[in-house]
Amino acid sequence: MKAWDYRLLLVACPVLALSGCPDDPVPADTDDDSSSGTPSSSSSTSTTTESADTTTLDPPMTTDATDSTGNGSATTASTDPDTGDTGVSSTGEVTICNNNILEGDEVCDLNQLNGETCASLGYQGGVLGCLLTCQDYNLLGCFICGNEVVDIAEDCEGDVVEKDATCQSFGYQAGSVTCGADCLYDLSDCSICGDGITAGPEQCDGIDYDGQTCASIGFDGGTLGCNLAQCQFVYSGCFGGQYIQNFESGPPMPAEFSVGPIDPWFVDGMNPITGTYSARSGALAAGGITDLQLTADFPVAGNISFDHETSCANGADFLEFYIDGIYQADWSGITAAANFSTPVAAGQHTFRWRFNRAGFINKGQNAVWVDDIALTGGVPL
Repeated sequence: MKAWDYRLLLVACPVLALSGCPDDPVPADTDDDSSSGTPSSSSSTSTTTESADTTTLDPPMTTDATDSTGNGSATTASTDPDTGDTGVSSTGEVTICNNNILEGDEVCDLNQLNGETCASLGYQGGVLGCLLTCQDYNLLGCFICGNEVVDIAEDCEGDVVEKDATCQSFGYQAGSVTCGADCLYDLSDCSICGDGITAGPEQCDGIDYDGQTCASIGFDGGTLGCNLAQCQFVYSGCFGGQYIQNFESGPPMPAEFSVGPIDPWFVDGMNPITGTYSARSGALAAGGITDLQLTADFPVAGNISFDHETSCANGADFLEFYIDGIYQADWSGITAAANFSTPVAAGQHTFRWRFNRAGFINKGQNAVWVDDIALTGGVPL
């Protein structure tokens, strides 16, 4: 075989491989076998070469490879990081992850979640997602409200509310943020005084009295008013019956009460005498005094009563009660809640509850409480 014949044979070998290529070149110029009349290898090669000179060869084609079981062909593919091509599923189907189409062995693909939701996977709610691998779900948006764990999809859990989540932080003026049954912030107790809508701790707002009248509050009759600056009731237009203040509207202090400028009394929900709230003395330093005051008009003689509780040094610190500046009674020490009642003459009167930290001894909570103040026949001014 000529040298150029051998080179041509190597070029044609990828095609000839279908029927086999010679392992070694046949020696050139081999003589014919005269005894058998069979053409020599040189003659056969020359014929092939002439044919190849007029044939255009196509590029080698990829063929299916027989799988390890011999039961057919198996296609192979590789992942393309640019297109998201994940290759081939176990069924031989080519899959492309992140094309929003469920294919092959994919569990999910972007918004295609195969009909699953947070609820169907055992969670209470939330928004189910899909991992970028398309092989599992993204559960970060799912939650179980009530498991004492604040999940990403939750604002809060039970009594666990972020300290910076206040009504003011949401644009309101007053009230308290609570955690709803759905573990989202409940702003129903938040309010803006002056927006004309009674909400949260407001008793009224503008002409919105939340359906209340003098009679519904406990008076015999009259016209109920509203303090527009504080959104609290004004009772001066009511008459007869009974006024009761149990502080259950929560903070702030009701408008009919006045407090001292230093360590003032406030509406407290941490240690109420009854219900949810009581009036509590401020964090008074030893030797200090702080007052809670109410002025009322009694068209006829009546009565005042209230509940009281103390947690202070016995015989040193006192809760004192005065009518028109005249001492009526006092209580000291760590005592359980009790009720006090005394008659009131007709006319205008000022009632004062004073926490007097006369001693310099720390005891209990160094505080006193008043609750369920009732005026029979009297109307606050």
